[in-house]
Amino acid sequence: MSVLRKCIAVYLLISLSSYSQTDSGDLEVYLNTIIAALPGASGDDYDAPTNSELNTWEAIINFINTSDISSARTLASTLNYQIVEYTDTTLSPQEVFYILEEKSPQQFYRGTYVFNTQPCRESLIIEAPHQKYDSNTGKQAVYCFKRLSAKALFLSGTHRCNHSSASSCSGTTGACGASGAAFRVSDMAHNRATFFHRATEVLFNLINDSVFIQLHGFGKQASDPYVIMSNGTRDTPTIDYVSMLKNELYAVDNTLTFKLAHIDTSWIRLIGFTNTQGRFINGSANPCSSSISATSGRFIHVEQEKSKLRQNATVWNKMYLALSEVFNCDVLSIADVELDSKLKIYPIPSDNVLNINGQKMEKLELYELSGALVFTNNLNKSSSIQLSTKKYVNGVYLLKVTTSKNVVLKKIMISHN
Repeated sequence: MSVLRKCIAVYLLISLSSYSQTDSGDLEVYLNTIIAALPGASGDDYDAPTNSELNTWEAIINFINTSDISSARTLASTLNYQIVEYTDTTLSPQEVFYILEEKSPQQFYRGTYVFNTQPCRESLIIEAPHQKYDSNTGKQAVYCFKRLSAKALFLSGTHRCNHSSASSCSGTTGACGASGAAFRVSDMAHNRATFFHRATEVLFNLINDSVFIQLHGFGKQASDPYVIMSNGTRDTPTIDYVSMLKNELYAVDNTLTFKLAHIDTSWIRLIGFTNTQGRFINGSANPCSSSISATSGRFIHVEQEKSKLRQNATVWNKMYLALSEVFNCDVLSIADVELDSKLKIYPIPSDNVLNINGQKMEKLELYELSGALVFTNNLNKSSSIQLSTKKYVNGVYLLKVTTSKNVVLKKIMISHN
């Protein structure tokens, strides 16, 4: 009888792992329900994964990103996870997401990971590693992710201080009690051996121009600004997303004050240099213990005062608006993208030359985002043109192509190596 029971259990496991679970409604409501149930600062609820489990997790993330959901579900079930295909019916048009979440009842509390099946911001990943400690940063991350139609959203599974064991990664904090204490294994921003960090590694390697923004919060002291931002180093990258985000936030709310680690080089408070995701993204060979002086520019660490940016949806909207300007939905993020089956623009980002191929192109115009025209040329129904971008400074521009049938407007990025 015991053998029969075991066989039935195995059969049920296989069946459930391949079951196509679906749901629909408001993604924000769904995820905020998960956030509300997160364990607090004690209890040792968080369970650190083994190396084998981390490797399985990596395979799951890869399967999701190749749309092999059946294989991803089978593996996820072995880790007590499931993949919910969720249709947000409040969006127009509706959008479909894969929610990689732990099954109920939870056993490990290793976080929730959401993937947009058709993101308009293919390169943007939003992370909330301290959502229980840095109040409302999880809800803010969900709010921004949904409205931005970003690529992915990573949410921690517990309070950063939930587990009593210390992380082996370098750095200290007073967040969990005594000043100068080691980070905890449940602290997703300071432990490399986590599902949170491994998911970051996978998407960083899969998406060549991926950018990771981490939303944090802090209690403002009298001498502090309202916003502290960092790329994880003192270095200024070729594409300075941190400065771009600062400018857009200020445009939304000119009462905000800022410190940027790579600009205000004497500023040392809350600059995220021990953040393991930041270290990895910036190229550290050992993200657990070694910082790096040069930056890839693909990591954005944002510390926010509560009343102006974290309190509720009214102020979360400031971050959404700023990010929507820095990472515009129309920015091309792959090397050769077909716009309407007849018009191609590549490479993106452009270094020295931008190739435009199409049919019966009549006019080409390049504008700065301010609206200033920087280039124009009549094409006489050409099928291809090479535009030299050497003389233009790094940044985002608006390209307007007039053909015999329509007008195509696309934002492009110029980045000189």
